[in-house]
Amino acid sequence: MAEKKFYGWKVVVVTAVLYALLGNFGLAAAQITIPVMALDPTVGMDRTMIGIGFTVFILMQGLPGPLIGKFVEKYGAKNAFLAGSVLIIATGILLGLFAGASTAAYIVLFGVLLSFSSTLGGQVATQTTIGSWFVMKRGLAMAVTMGLGGVVAFSFPLITNAAIGEAGNWPMGFFLISVMGAVSLVVAFLLMRNKPADMGQNPDGMTDAQLREATAAAGDAPADAGAAAKKGGVFKNAQSMTQGQAFRTPAFWLILTAALSIFVALNMAVSSGVLHFSGLGIDATVIAGAVAVQGIAAVAVNLVIAPLADRIEPARILGVCAGLTAAGALCAAFAQSGDVVMLYLYYILLGLGFGGNTSVMPTAFANYFGIANFPKIIGTVLLLLSLLSGLVPTIAGIAFDATGTYVTMFAVIAAICAVGALAGFLVRFPKRA
Repeated sequence: MAEKKFYGWKVVVVTAVLYALLGNFGLAAAQITIPVMALDPTVGMDRTMIGIGFTVFILMQGLPGPLIGKFVEKYGAKNAFLAGSVLIIATGILLGLFAGASTAAYIVLFGVLLSFSSTLGGQVATQTTIGSWFVMKRGLAMAVTMGLGGVVAFSFPLITNAAIGEAGNWPMGFFLISVMGAVSLVVAFLLMRNKPADMGQNPDGMTDAQLREATAAAGDAPADAGAAAKKGGVFKNAQSMTQGQAFRTPAFWLILTAALSIFVALNMAVSSGVLHFSGLGIDATVIAGAVAVQGIAAVAVNLVIAPLADRIEPARILGVCAGLTAAGALCAAFAQSGDVVMLYLYYILLGLGFGGNTSVMPTAFANYFGIANFPKIIGTVLLLLSLLSGLVPTIAGIAFDATGTYVTMFAVIAAICAVGALAGFLVRFPKRA
């Protein structure tokens, strides 16, 4: 009887598509659509109100994190993808119909419902799926997943801008979210599998003999996480830590700080980037093109990271990503009227920084603290990231309404990312036995 071909790499492709459509498209579409809606004379929103909506969105990316982690742990990632798809279909329709009706509708539909829906079918489900299917090649698989997701996602701003059109038909941008939710529902139902055992297979496509050998090797490893062995040059903890044990390590907080700095920069970009460069007199189509290039940069960095993530510590790569993001924020701060070069440099560097973060951040946590409790740990990480970075859009909106510019905020973001870069390089790993 012929041996079944390893299904894990198909899971990588499926997960990449689902992560792009569920986890990314809603925010990508909103990033283009909401500024157009806000400038609609029949709607009219000041920058503070726009910022509040994004702040609620970001908080709802993290507040349900522990609950979603438990849901994925109990019911599986496939059910999370399916439920997220159904919710996104409904939310996109409601946004198109009612988002401009009132401030309350905007905040509830965009800030609460869209955010929760995209989170349910987003990072926790994606990272848990890849972590379950891959162990030795986890870094490579995660980087490929994020890279393929970026290939799918780079066109989102252009598609959204085209759907809205020159007439500014912003409801179409929201209706597109429902279309993507319908596609993801079909993909998840037909093709997603939670773990190798569902297909009668083992992680990384190992044979039963290879799995027994790997399990025996892990069993021989010291129980002390600090003494766990390095494999392939990268520390991969053979013994999973509990969430409480992870919290008591300096490594947890340093990795979190590095990731947080990049999330702070991203939240500034999605809430205020388009408005900042529009205020510099740059055409909306040109800005949409730059936002799309951000996606291409994310793909490019993941192609570079893919062969390195199991050889260079993900925390170190995360530090480099934070440094690139800091440089991007400075480009935005120093951009002058009509400065298309700085516009593109900003989005390219942001794409490199955040694109790298999407693959190496979860890998850094999974490698250091193990996979057994990963859904709970990463759920709490997302909660902390949202709580600590969620006020950035509101603060930026208040700063703009008070000063008429976002320049100071971008300079502050650059400084925060520089601290994050340093944190990534301060993480200490156990020495090779």
